Amino acid sequence: MMTFQFSGQSTFVALGKAKHAIFFSIFRKVIIVIPLTILLPSLFGMGVDGVFWAEPISNFVGGAASFITMLCTVWPTLKEQRKCTA
Repeated sequence: MMTFQFSGQSTFVALGKAKHAIFFSIFRKVIIVIPLTILLPSLFGMGVDGVFWAEPISNFVGGAASFITMLCTVWPTLKEQRKCTA
């Protein structure tokens, strides 16, 4: 899923939408990892394993969110450009 995160962020930077790329970088690390690191050890009796699960969960959620947003942002523009050239 990190591949999707990198793809989305690289696309946003290439299109001059660096704010999107920065947001998704912060979203994954600050908004997802930190709360999961605090919550998962106490949830489901995970203990220390909860801390280790926080990173892969954040990779999955952050990668999916970044890639889906990239598709929703870029896809309509590509369709319009294709219509214009056809």
